[in-house]
Amino acid sequence: MSGNATILYDIANNANLTFSPNPWKSRLALNFKGVPFETEWIEYPDIEPKFKALGIPPNPEGPYKFTDYTSPAVRFADGTYVMDSQAIAEKLEALYPEPSFHLDTGLHDEAAAIMQELMWSLFPDLLHLLPKGILSERSAVWFAEDRKRRFGISLDDLAAAKGGEVAWEAAQPHMATLKTFLTSKKKDEGPFIMGSTPSYGDLIIIALFQSLHVVKKESLARLVGYCSDFEKLHEAGKQWAR
Repeated sequence: MSGNATILYDIANNANLTFSPNPWKSRLALNFKGVPFETEWIEYPDIEPKFKALGIPPNPEGPYKFTDYTSPAVRFADGTYVMDSQAIAEKLEALYPEPSFHLDTGLHDEAAAIMQELMWSLFPDLLHLLPKGILSERSAVWFAEDRKRRFGISLDDLAAAKGGEVAWEAAQPHMATLKTFLTSKKKDEGPFIMGSTPSYGDLIIIALFQSLHVVKKESLARLVGYCSDFEKLHEAGKQWAR
């Protein structure tokens, strides 16, 4: 990799495809801004030591903190490192004002809160799939053990108890909230939150669509089939999904 390249640190997997919503947010954001970048794939157990070695400080305390070190992180062309998709978006907006993320609208905060609830309701139906072919053997073992320790239950047992239709039933109110959010802010008939004008809030939503496309396509079809607004946003977001 070149010395002044912008680098996205993503989670390694068997297909080298972004599968997790948070790295998708930053991948979409970089493409939205038109910033050329390279991807460095990191195995789950290597994320913390790698980022520590790069001098990246741990995630600050807050309502969305899951652990000290998480993907994504980005090395910018000026040599600085930023971890966390929201912080990365803010740095990108400062460095590349156009096209704008429209962070001043606060729509990204609203989208993040809604998507957090929606993702957590669906995770019991999805997480157990990651060690079964998506992750490398080393990362799969680490991931299954780490999540069992955090959740107090194995991923397979979590799926049996709260996956399937139980997960979709739990997701229903959040899907309804998302539909209202997508339809109540429009200034015209465009596919984005504000209509024809995309924002970082849209990328937060599109990130889940793209994650489902990799992890479980049937779930993507079911989610975007919930209403035409989801399908329109999914289609509009494909231009940045690379």
